[in-house]
Amino acid sequence: MYLKRLEIVSFGKWKDEVIELTNGFNYLYGPNESGKSSIRMFITYVLFGLSPAERKQYTSLVDGQLGGRVIIHDEGNEYTIERFAHIHRGKRIAYHLGEKLDEEKTDRLLKQVDQYLFESIFSFKDRDLHAIRHKQTEDIGKVLFNLGLTGSDYVVKLEQDLTKDSDKLFKKQGRKPPVNEKLLQLKSLNEEIEKVHAREQQHQTLYQEAKQLEQDIQNLKIEKNRLDTKIGEAQKLLQAKSSIEQVQKLDREMEELLTHSNLTEGLIERYEQVKAKRQEYDERAKVLINKLSSVKDERNRLMEQAKQEHFPFTLEEVQHWAVQLEQKLDQKEDLQAKITEQQFKLNNYLQSVGITLSEEELNSLELTDYTKQTWARLAQDVSLNAEKLSDFERRKRLKLNELKELEEKRAKVDRQAKPSEEIETHQQQLEQLKEKRASQYYEQQLKDQELNQKKELKRFGQIVNVSKWSVGVVTAILITLLLTDVLFQPSLLWTSVVAIIGMFIVFLLHQQSRKISTNADGDREELDNSDEVELNQRIQNLEHVIQEQSELQDQLKEIQMKIDYLNGELREIESERLKIEQQLEKDETKRLEEIEALPLLESYELEQWEEVFEVLTKVQNLITQQRELRSEVDGLQQSIGQLDDQLKRFLSYYINNEELNEHASNIKLVRHYLKYEQDLNEQINYQQNWATELENQLAELKNDYQPYENEMRHMLTETNFENEETLGQAVQDFETYQLKDGQKQEATQSVYNIFQDQADSIIKQSYNWIEIEEQLSQDGHNNDEIQNKIESLRQQLADCTANIRQLEEDGKLSDLIHEKSMVEGEVIELAKQWAVFQTAKGLLQDTKARYQYEYLPKILNFTTKIFNEVTRAAYIDVRFSQEETLIVQHQNGKWFDVKQLSDGTADQLYIALRLALNESLNEAHGFPFVLDDAFVHFDEERKEQMMNILLNQSENQQLIYFSCEPYQFVTNVNEVALLERQASNL
Repeated sequence: MYLKRLEIVSFGKWKDEVIELTNGFNYLYGPNESGKSSIRMFITYVLFGLSPAERKQYTSLVDGQLGGRVIIHDEGNEYTIERFAHIHRGKRIAYHLGEKLDEEKTDRLLKQVDQYLFESIFSFKDRDLHAIRHKQTEDIGKVLFNLGLTGSDYVVKLEQDLTKDSDKLFKKQGRKPPVNEKLLQLKSLNEEIEKVHAREQQHQTLYQEAKQLEQDIQNLKIEKNRLDTKIGEAQKLLQAKSSIEQVQKLDREMEELLTHSNLTEGLIERYEQVKAKRQEYDERAKVLINKLSSVKDERNRLMEQAKQEHFPFTLEEVQHWAVQLEQKLDQKEDLQAKITEQQFKLNNYLQSVGITLSEEELNSLELTDYTKQTWARLAQDVSLNAEKLSDFERRKRLKLNELKELEEKRAKVDRQAKPSEEIETHQQQLEQLKEKRASQYYEQQLKDQELNQKKELKRFGQIVNVSKWSVGVVTAILITLLLTDVLFQPSLLWTSVVAIIGMFIVFLLHQQSRKISTNADGDREELDNSDEVELNQRIQNLEHVIQEQSELQDQLKEIQMKIDYLNGELREIESERLKIEQQLEKDETKRLEEIEALPLLESYELEQWEEVFEVLTKVQNLITQQRELRSEVDGLQQSIGQLDDQLKRFLSYYINNEELNEHASNIKLVRHYLKYEQDLNEQINYQQNWATELENQLAELKNDYQPYENEMRHMLTETNFENEETLGQAVQDFETYQLKDGQKQEATQSVYNIFQDQADSIIKQSYNWIEIEEQLSQDGHNNDEIQNKIESLRQQLADCTANIRQLEEDGKLSDLIHEKSMVEGEVIELAKQWAVFQTAKGLLQDTKARYQYEYLPKILNFTTKIFNEVTRAAYIDVRFSQEETLIVQHQNGKWFDVKQLSDGTADQLYIALRLALNESLNEAHGFPFVLDDAFVHFDEERKEQMMNILLNQSENQQLIYFSCEPYQFVTNVNEVALLERQASNL
């Protein structure tokens, strides 16, 4: 069985990841925080589950999911085990070929391995070594011993706890444990009890006497109980005496009533209904009449309090006057606020422009739109002309500066220019040099021809040289053939002739080559006499000089044209400037005229005149508005006085005129008394409406009862009774019968409550009550005598018991006996607890012994083999001692306890034990082995040894090894780079 594939849907930092595993060695590596431990915990979670805290640690923060699947291969079949926190309430579900497996089959698939067995046997991590290192030195051997037995050090802790708990209760040589203390206390009590044993015989005699008295008291109690039963029956009969007599008497009276009554139950029922209705009518009518009287009295009282009928006006008019007065006062306040606000604005406007004129002076100013336009136009003209004049001055300065620069440039160019005679001389020299260069150009063409001839001669020479050698070789061959008479053969004769002709042609070519070479040498000597480079340089210099002078002349012409143009522009600018100055003088004259008309303007710049006009206009408008507002205030004040007089008339009905206050208080009083009168009106109307409603109800009630009144007359006619009183007496007799019947039923029920089923027979019998009472008195007397005997015997028993107590108190016997019983009980309870601990410890030791002798030797053999390989044969044997600790044998024959080994050697021994346990249980379970950085603290040599051991183990068992380093050994394994997968997952 092995894990074939891990399908992580969401677990920790892993999401939608698939990891393929093999049946051999699987090496998963990555740096810290790359998710190694998360994969190991994922396997644990899917197969066995995790605690809530661990599940929360690995739940995704993005989607809140947790879970995945593990694909298992077992005996040629594939199984899927999945677990999701949000599906099936987080339970493990197994499938085979799409069919769901039950828990029993799932456990068989996992070889009955649970989480504890997986973590203690088939899972190993570096933290396990870390935990061993923190054990006490003297405990390491026992820890390793128990690891060899169970794969966990929990047995050591359990055995130590059991020993500690049992020793707390009892030790053979101890004095402090509770059991030891109680046994000593019990021994002391027995000694004291022996001292008072002499008086125990007297105590026994008194005890026997007390027993006999108790027996006599018990016999008397039996007799007393018999009398109590008899007395009880008589008392019950006497208790029911009145009820029995009442039942018998009522039977006789009811028989007499039935003989005098001729009414039917239906008629009586109708009479009772009519009578009930009349009573109901009388009660309701009485209530309504009382309410009506009370309502009318209340209405009259309220009408006396109200003063509205004395008013020459209505309450609505008073309400209207009050509202109007409030509105007028609010309007007056608003107008006064506006006047204040406008006065504030007026002062701000005047202060903003520095005007100190009075309101009459300001209001007398004649300000029109024409004035505003004139001032605005004058300010605009002056500003515009000033800007134009400034612009002309600026343009004039720019033009003058530009003219100055051009004149300086013309002078500079004029200094650089040469006389015209010198320029003509340079042109003549240039023409001469060009003619000379033309002749040199012809010479250059000759030189080019020479070069071409040289190239042809060189190629021709090469051909001639080759031909020389070829002709020589051919000639030698022909001579040889001639000498051997082969040449004269017909097939070779023409060949010889062609070869001779070729030799002649080669000779002519050689002569022509020498001639061409001689001519080329003569032409080269003639061309070498001229200096072409110097001539070209002189021509370029002259052309440059002439070109520069030509450009300078062009620049002079251009500069002169610009100077003439600038002089024309300056004349135009000066003419325009004079026109602007004349216009400014006219504007100044107009300004003085306006100041003369309004001297106020002299204090302001021309640009501010328009602002001053706006301020003066606003001030005049504000003055006009203030006058209008004051006029409105005067009108409101007059209306307020009139309304106030009306309201005072209203208030005069309630208070004196001397007590009237200001307007606001008067309005408050008016509203108060208005509310008072309105409330009275509402209450009067309410009471009137209620009285009307009550009168209507009374009329309706009378109408409702009329049918019952008619029914009563009909019943008198039907029964032939003279009047309603006679009918009522007959009905009363019938009701008396029913009443007596009810009393009879109650009396009968009382008898039944006492005698139950015997009640009927008891009621029918006749009794001599005097005889019954006399017998009850006699039985009571006998009962009292028995009670007195019982009390006498009880007194004797009390005396006997007191003597026994006295003996026990004198000899401390009661205290000693009680204390002894208490101590014995405590010893028994403590002994039970001690026995439980000892039994558990014994069972644990028996189990350890059985495991030690049954399968531990096999584990030790495999541990010895691995330990020997890891230590390079430094240690040759591993055994368990009688002290339940591990001992190892060195190659020199000496034995060492675990606590004598170094930390590294102890780590190797621990790992050897874990691998041995895995090997032993793998034969029975066949479960994968998971290691998480198990050898991270080993050096490279020891780590390689452990890897070789694991590789051998992987042939029989699937191994999943987590490491922070890549695989560095030769053997091929299934490597999984977690960091790359995590990067692709992101």
